Amino acid sequence: MNKKTYIIIIIILLVIIGFLVYNQFFGKKQTNNSNVGTIFKGDLIIGNEKAPVTIIEYYSYLCGHCKTFEDEVLPKLTENYIIAGKVKLVLRPFFLPGYNVLSQAVLCSNDQDKFLEYHNHLFANNDKIDSINALETFAETVGINKEKFSKCLESEKYKSKAEELYNQGIADFKKANIPSNQQGTPSFFINGEAVIGAMPYADFMKIIEEKLVN
Repeated sequence: MNKKTYIIIIIILLVIIGFLVYNQFFGKKQTNNSNVGTIFKGDLIIGNEKAPVTIIEYYSYLCGHCKTFEDEVLPKLTENYIIAGKVKLVLRPFFLPGYNVLSQAVLCSNDQDKFLEYHNHLFANNDKIDSINALETFAETVGINKEKFSKCLESEKYKSKAEELYNQGIADFKKANIPSNQQGTPSFFINGEAVIGAMPYADFMKIIEEKLVN
């Protein structure tokens, strides 16, 4: 089995697993306020780093509920809170070690200061993510130097960093007492408060407003 076929099989399995998990655990808010969600050097941040409210999102480009957040909730959060300097969003791709080529790809895109463009393009075309070639083509489409991007991927420059992102997610879930069968994507930590699964914008707004006055 060649490498591209192997990756396609893994992607399909991840989609199936994500669908099953979040049909069962959809939009569950955890009342536990454990001290989780620390920001680290090198985190991918959208918004003012000094914003009083921090939302850390563990996500997958292959997760349907993550795309729902990206398409329906994030634009409103951006307009009403991120641009206003009230909220910053920390984006952490969350893939099992060994299957994190997408995490590595977005980190490679960040080398060329094209993370956000690549991130948005991946979500807009997530039904076409089926090979390394696709990831390279997407990179070229958003203005990334394809040769440098391919070398970055092939060298596995960010393999250990991608694994760190996954391990940090697991550590945050454990600190927040999230059961193992609910540790998936999308998951959010809003000033340390865990929210597991997709929620409508109104629910995010309520939590953010609470954090802004506390």
